[in-house]
Amino acid sequence: MTQGVPRLRWAVQTAAWGSRLGPEEWAFLLSLLQEDERQQCLRHRQPEDQRRALVARLLARRAAAASLGLPQAAVECRRTKGGKPYIANELPGKANGPAPNWNFSVSHEGDYVILAAEPLCICGCDVVAPLHLRRRSGEPLAKFFARFDRQFTPTEWQRIRGAGGDAEQEAEFSKMWALKEAYVKATGEGLGFDLGKVEFSISGGTATASLCGMPQRDWAFHLHELGAGHWAAVARAPLSAVVDAWGGFKATFRKPDLSPGEWQQQLAAAEPPFQLLTVADLVPLDQRDTYEAAGGDLL
Repeated sequence: MTQGVPRLRWAVQTAAWGSRLGPEEWAFLLSLLQEDERQQCLRHRQPEDQRRALVARLLARRAAAASLGLPQAAVECRRTKGGKPYIANELPGKANGPAPNWNFSVSHEGDYVILAAEPLCICGCDVVAPLHLRRRSGEPLAKFFARFDRQFTPTEWQRIRGAGGDAEQEAEFSKMWALKEAYVKATGEGLGFDLGKVEFSISGGTATASLCGMPQRDWAFHLHELGAGHWAAVARAPLSAVVDAWGGFKATFRKPDLSPGEWQQQLAAAEPPFQLLTVADLVPLDQRDTYEAAGGDLL
């Protein structure tokens, strides 16, 4: 395991890559996953969704290999009952290493697949594409917003609708939605969580949250503008926030108790920017020649 395991903020733009993806390259990339991961990718009906799901899983494997010193092919990915992914490998020396609670979160929508990872606190992330990719053709913005009426509090709607013109309202909606999804992806509660219970207040590139009116002071939230109208949110959460009915994810924590000083240090730490990677960056070094032979672009 390397010293000083960093917080990871990785992003891959998939639209241009997907437009030139050939069958041999696709088959090679699928072969880098576990069988259950391959099946999860192929369950998506739309090819672009399959591609984004594939890249998300390759990102997780590459991040675990880079952060935990694992061979990429040996990374064992599992999910909680609520669908939160985690790395299940036993890691000798992890308890005394620099990343005793290493975990990650992935998200994909529009042009981007993103990953965020943390060495000590729980991580959740989400990316939201421009609303014109979500709205039905010609659908007025007010009608689109009506479909999400109960997912936002009155105060949040006031901020969204009071932001200005359509472009400003869409940006505020995207930021708020990304924050709510990052919250749920951190806890691992899944689709059953009522998003209207958590309320966000945004200040520049950060945000604070209240759950059922109670301030969540042991959380930190950061916003990132990725480009082309895409917004990403990253949550840092306490280990106690995790919902894990089967217990497998919690069993990977090697430092479940942080002192108040340690926790405040985690919350106050600088937020790194997202680093843009290519699909080739996610292929193990010893297999990149094979990837290129299958039609992959190493540049």
